[in-house]
Amino acid sequence: MSRFDYVKYDEKAIEDQAFFKSLFIQIETVVQEKLTNYRPKELVLTKLEEAYMWIGKSIRDDQITRAKTAELQEERTNG
Repeated sequence: MSRFDYVKYDEKAIEDQAFFKSLFIQIETVVQEKLTNYRPKELVLTKLEEAYMWIGKSIRDDQITRAKTAELQEERTNG
């Protein structure tokens, strides 16, 4: 298995992703409501997206470590 393979989340990974997603949506909502529409706000939202992406990568890697393998998402490609 390659670090670049897409894997299907198991139940624990799905629960973890949903937990973090709800928190990130709350943060995004506050940022949208409280900050003015200038570059700093856009940078905050970009960094929020990056953090969410890295959480997904961590959840994926934790699942592979926990299960020693993972089912691949064959319908997704890296191309």
